[in-house]
Amino acid sequence: MFKKFSLVLFGLGVITSSANATDLMDVYQQVLAADPRVRLAAINIQIGADRESQVMADLLPQLSVSSSISTVRQDFEGKTSGSDRKSFKGERYSAVLSQSLFDLPKFYNWQRQQKMTDQFSHDQLEIQQQIMLDVVLRYFEVLSAQDNLTVAENEKVVTQGILKQLKRQYEKQLVKITDLMAAQARSDFANAQVIEAQTTLIIAKEQLTELTGSPVKTLKPLWKGFEFQPVEGDVKKWLALLTANNPKLLSKNDAIAAEKLGIKQQRSGHLPVVDFQLMVQRTDMGFNSSTIGLTNITSASVNVNMPLFSGGKTSALHSEAVHRLEASKLEYETEFRKLRRELIGYLTGINASVEKIKAAKTALNSANKNYKSMDKGFKYGVVDASDLFEAQSFVSKANRDLFDSKYQYISNKTNLMYIGGMITHQELELINLWLEQK
Repeated sequence: MFKKFSLVLFGLGVITSSANATDLMDVYQQVLAADPRVRLAAINIQIGADRESQVMADLLPQLSVSSSISTVRQDFEGKTSGSDRKSFKGERYSAVLSQSLFDLPKFYNWQRQQKMTDQFSHDQLEIQQQIMLDVVLRYFEVLSAQDNLTVAENEKVVTQGILKQLKRQYEKQLVKITDLMAAQARSDFANAQVIEAQTTLIIAKEQLTELTGSPVKTLKPLWKGFEFQPVEGDVKKWLALLTANNPKLLSKNDAIAAEKLGIKQQRSGHLPVVDFQLMVQRTDMGFNSSTIGLTNITSASVNVNMPLFSGGKTSALHSEAVHRLEASKLEYETEFRKLRRELIGYLTGINASVEKIKAAKTALNSANKNYKSMDKGFKYGVVDASDLFEAQSFVSKANRDLFDSKYQYISNKTNLMYIGGMITHQELELINLWLEQK
């Protein structure tokens, strides 16, 4: 009987058929179709393009037409004879074409908006990469919860087997009641661990469902032949990738560039503005709404507007722009320091996980051998139940440590690629190869 329980424990693994299981790329496609962040990112890009078109329109020719039909009544004062009142109808039609010739505030505002559109693009890229990261982390969190549930269930089976054996021995008065009660406590504790592991799995699946919009039944497990290798490159290399590729930093760089142009925009508010205007008018009304014969008027003018004093508004806008630039630089530095700390943490964690995995495998092998030895000794009566329970706990702990180290490696590596701006659709396909392919 104990041989059967031992095989259950030592052959630990998630026994699932992966023929119809969902892999990482399947989940990712579901998320792309269901996650509202995808649509939100596209809308923000369109908002940026629309704003750029708005400020660009200020630099293009402006054409307007107008018409008016009016009734005019004139009352003449001081007349000694004849009518002292005259009424008539008047018409006026006009078309005005204007074009900015020299307007630096509008020009710099257009350039500033271009940088803000670039910022929206990098924000969209950051959202896309965040979605990829969420898919990977939550997928493997489900696998981790499944593996830990398997450990708990196997521990429960073995514990119950030992308890049944002790009950039979107690009936024959071969063991003390204290040994039986201790075994019952161990069995109850194993049941509680199973319930806790089931709860963790339910939560992990619900977190994945939050992304996909619908439950995912079966996931492909981690490939048993996957080799956990140390990450390539030192801190200096990854910091260079962080600076060059991280979309959060690129977005904040765009904000800095936009604020620099904002300073130029506000500073140029002290300069003159020159525009050209062409007007064509057809009317039968003259000065002071007097009636005249039908007249066609065409005029072309170059207008120069030189601001002299605006109550200090222009200077205040320039000062605000300077402070906004300084704030943008400080936000960049804050984000860079945060990402640098995280990057070094993930980089160190990956290499530490590789060593932990090796140590956990060695510990598991030793724990299995120790359990076999204790199991044999228990059968011959030279080892008591508490020693066997302790040996079995070592096996469960070694399994948990091994699983935790593997999934911590995956989490650290995926986060490192995310911070380095390297998590892409192609990278997801490579991560998908870490799973069982059958």
